[in-house]
Amino acid sequence: MKKIFSIKDIAYIGMAVALIESCKVALSFLPNIELTSFWLIMFALFMGWKTFIIIPVFIAIEASLYGPHVWIIMYLYVWPILVAMTLVFRKNRSALFWALLSGFFGLAFGLLCTPAQVIFFTKPQTIEKALKAGFTWWVAGIPFDVAHCIGNFALMLVLYHPIRIAVSRIRHEQNT
Repeated sequence: MKKIFSIKDIAYIGMAVALIESCKVALSFLPNIELTSFWLIMFALFMGWKTFIIIPVFIAIEASLYGPHVWIIMYLYVWPILVAMTLVFRKNRSALFWALLSGFFGLAFGLLCTPAQVIFFTKPQTIEKALKAGFTWWVAGIPFDVAHCIGNFALMLVLYHPIRIAVSRIRHEQNT
């Protein structure tokens, strides 16, 4: 029977989660400026579908540090959307393309999180009232989504090529 994950894969996943978490903590003083989106895109480009395993491990670490909340549910479906989008376009090598995708994802983050907010924090009432509550929650967060968009765009634009080159060199050295 063929192994799905090698020991090397498991080590890479552990290092990826550690890198995402340490970057998240390092930038936590900035509102909605994060490297999680950047790293998930980069890992998806280099590790493919195995990046989906990073997400629940990252969420488990986050939950152990910050306690359970609705964001756990949000992260379980929002981050895989980013990884899936990356895998669809993985052949693209343009820093501008990835910066635009990452920025768009940051801008859409609040909208993507809205369904969980509505389900968990809206009292049972009519669909119309629940939709209005969700819309209000999303609109109130737009300034944070704009910051998220700008941060994601800028970080990807600046870091894409240097990280891609560094990882390519490391891979080349490992194969020689």
